[in-house]
Amino acid sequence: MPEKSKGAEGVGEERDAGATDFSHFVLMLASTALIHLGEMTDPTARGIERDPEQARRTIDILTMLRAKTQGNLTPYETVLMDRLLHDLRMRYLKAAGLLKGPSA
Repeated sequence: MPEKSKGAEGVGEERDAGATDFSHFVLMLASTALIHLGEMTDPTARGIERDPEQARRTIDILTMLRAKTQGNLTPYETVLMDRLLHDLRMRYLKAAGLLKGPSA
C-alpha cells in the first residue's frame, strides 16, 4: 500500500514503501564500494575480500551518475551524493596507500 512521504519541498507525495528510489540505488552502489574496500563484509562471501580496483570502478560510476543527474536531484539527493562521493574517495585513497592518516 502506498504511503505518504515528504519530498524536498515538504509536500506529501505517494510512493510505494517497498519501491527503490534514487537514494536507495546510490546507497546500494556505495555499499558495494565499501565491500570492495574491505570496510564491510560481503554477505555472499566468507569474510572480507578487498578489491580496490573494483571499488574505484564503482566510485567512478557514482561520479558519472552525479554528473549526469546534475540539476535533476532534490537537495537531499545532492547532499547525499556529494557526501558519499567524498567519503568513498577518501577511503579509496587510504586503502590504495595514497593518503596517510594522522601520525601519532
